[in-house]
Amino acid sequence: MEKVVYDDLYRFAFLSEILYAPDGAHAVFTKSAASEEKNGYTSELWLLDTATGSVRRLTSGGDERGPFWLDERTVAFSTGRGKEPGSSSSVWYKIAIDGGEAEKYLETPERVTVLKPLGGGKYLAVSPKNADGKPEEEPNRALEGRDLYVFEEIPFWFNGQGVRSRIRNTVRLYDAETKTFHDISPKYLGAGAVQLSPDKTKIAYAGVEYTDVLPRENGLYLYDIPTGETKTVVEPGKMSVGGAYFLGDGTLFFTGTTFEFSGRNPNFYLYDLSTNETKTLPFHDFSPMGAVGTDCTFGGGNGMKFIDGKLYFSRAVCGSAHLVRMDLNGTLETVCGTPGSFTCFDIYGDKALLVAMRGTDLNEIWSLDLSTGEEKQLTNFNTEYLQTHSVIEPEHFTFKTEDGTELDGYVLRPLGYAPGKKYPGILEMHGGPKATFGGIFHHEMQCFANAGYFVFFTNPRGSDGRGEAFADITGQLGYTDYEDFMAFTDEVLRRYPDIDEKKVGICGGSYGGFMCNWMIGHTDRFAAAASQRSISNYLTKSLCTDIGFSHNMAQLRTDPWHDFDTVWEHSPLKCAPNAKTPTLFIQSDEDYRCWMSDALQMFTALKMNGVDSRIALFHGENHELSRSGKPQNRIARLTEIGDWFAKYLQN
Repeated sequence: MEKVVYDDLYRFAFLSEILYAPDGAHAVFTKSAASEEKNGYTSELWLLDTATGSVRRLTSGGDERGPFWLDERTVAFSTGRGKEPGSSSSVWYKIAIDGGEAEKYLETPERVTVLKPLGGGKYLAVSPKNADGKPEEEPNRALEGRDLYVFEEIPFWFNGQGVRSRIRNTVRLYDAETKTFHDISPKYLGAGAVQLSPDKTKIAYAGVEYTDVLPRENGLYLYDIPTGETKTVVEPGKMSVGGAYFLGDGTLFFTGTTFEFSGRNPNFYLYDLSTNETKTLPFHDFSPMGAVGTDCTFGGGNGMKFIDGKLYFSRAVCGSAHLVRMDLNGTLETVCGTPGSFTCFDIYGDKALLVAMRGTDLNEIWSLDLSTGEEKQLTNFNTEYLQTHSVIEPEHFTFKTEDGTELDGYVLRPLGYAPGKKYPGILEMHGGPKATFGGIFHHEMQCFANAGYFVFFTNPRGSDGRGEAFADITGQLGYTDYEDFMAFTDEVLRRYPDIDEKKVGICGGSYGGFMCNWMIGHTDRFAAAASQRSISNYLTKSLCTDIGFSHNMAQLRTDPWHDFDTVWEHSPLKCAPNAKTPTLFIQSDEDYRCWMSDALQMFTALKMNGVDSRIALFHGENHELSRSGKPQNRIARLTEIGDWFAKYLQN
């Protein structure tokens, strides 16, 4: 068996965007892969015969994605082929599943990120536009190049999207014959949760108008295509509308969150289009479309589906993602509770297709019988890899902290483990904090276990999958969660005495990076740390990042002017002079979720105090480096962490 190594990233197949044909006889999906040659990702469309379970490649251009069915035998998709270099247009091709070459289907003169056919050459489109009527790039352009950035509002940048001052996602109607757009949403409203009714006469979208400061609470709107009229379903300021979905032509489902505390789960609502009445459904204490954290998914797809009077979506439950369904009365039932996770799905009749990760397998397409719950694996894109590599299955246990809180624990033994021999260990910490780890395949963890480490992880208080009371650590960052991590480490060392307690490292990103920074200032029990896309100073985190002024201040229940002491108290930088742990910082210079200033401050503080430290600053990457960054940079990141731990934990 071969070891799992960093370069194996190039051997994984990432599946996404599964979509049944209108007659259910076929399904199309996207298969992506990391390309060493392009230092990027290729994608192509594949076709599944639902009767036989066989699959075949439908396209091979390398940049096909976002498929949708034009009819039972024809698929349209987004692509860059035929597009002029530097053009701001968007291009779609179409291909018959029975054979033949793809041909151009549509080209829009402006960039479009969402496209849905309405019939008669008309389309629903979503485009990023400059609200002041200028070209999208103009506010960020000096005389030549991008030497000048102009900020006029907050947030002024957004992770993964770059500088966004005055840029709004705009809901539009596009006429292919005249090649013209008609804007539906107001020019200063950034639209999200855009949905088209099944009869293609209504468009729902969420958002809020602003010109200076983006409010957390937005509104929900309903546009009538035949009349051109817009109704307000939810007034801005009452709640934050997270998602919306049409349940047939007459009912709109949506979620809404209030912010009494950070981590609060949304309420579910139904809006009757004929009576304009909104009904609050029973509170189920979870966020729809929950998933399990991993670095081995890529691409999107359906997260909700309404069929036969039931709305289907995923729910995070204690380290897994379950498929659940809800009727129009809000009654909820679990359809599939198989351990693992899935990223997207589609339904036709009494069958579902899921892009899922089961056990320690990489993602494949699975069929699910909705009446019996029986699952069957249909594809084997990653099977050969799994059969030839030393993939280690996590061992799961539960334990209770000193105050009686039950937590899940997971441990990967090192490859070739021999009882009685001492091994180094690595505590991995997820982001969020409202995220969750489980027993599914995680490339980074498998690499470290194959390199001779015990790898262990838990979901402390603040994590998803256990309800909002468990997730609510508002005002407790660095305290309740720190106690959980320390208790978990003690429990792992007790259960696995072959871990060398003097050679345990800590590793985490985003919130996990915050915990790394916090831990090194509050304990010297760890031999090394790898802090990634981290938080060190809540003053700069709150005032320099895309969600800092809203989300992060809410986590602390205050701001620097009303209670500076609290802001500083929860900042790892305060206790940086206490740190003795050699620490590696991994950071991206376009990470606007956790900006590089926090990593640089912590790095500088450690250097000033004589602590061995190193910062690896990746140019052109953002907060998603470990999950969707350029392949060479993802491998370089793993190499940096691996070398750092080898230096301090294995010598």
